[in-house]
Amino acid sequence: MRKRILTAVTASILTAGLLTSGAAAFAAAQDDTGGGDEIPFIHGVPTPDEYLDADTDADAGTFIEGVPAPLIVTPAELAKGPITLELGQALIVVPDADQDGVWSGTGGSDDDTVLHFEAAVIGATDDDASFNAGFSAEKAGTTKGWIAGPDGQRTTFDVTIAAS
Repeated sequence: MRKRILTAVTASILTAGLLTSGAAAFAAAQDDTGGGDEIPFIHGVPTPDEYLDADTDADAGTFIEGVPAPLIVTPAELAKGPITLELGQALIVVPDADQDGVWSGTGGSDDDTVLHFEAAVIGATDDDASFNAGFSAEKAGTTKGWIAGPDGQRTTFDVTIAAS
């Protein structure tokens, strides 16, 4: 009986010691921030910028790995004047403020190799995703784009795709 109690006490002391030293070692590693402008979350878990080459510019949007953020416009904004896009940038058409849902008209361009139109995708149920119509800047150049809303009203606009 005495041997069992001694073994149980010894095991408890060893377990408590291992847990305490392990916790202290973990806490010490977490306190080491490395200095500088770095703000680590947890050591061993990379910060987002270790995966993405991101650059933020308030006027041009956010660039991730060299691809500019999409330009999101309404038909009324398209009618105001020429549009300039970067190579690879998307031009997304959304409904005007007084409308609801997804803008689902048709569109195109004079040169589909410069500016390519993709029609809207409306989800079949509330659980399915819906996507607004949009254009993608395929190659450097200039062309005319156009959209026609469900009501048949056509808007034409000039587009310049700048080479990056």
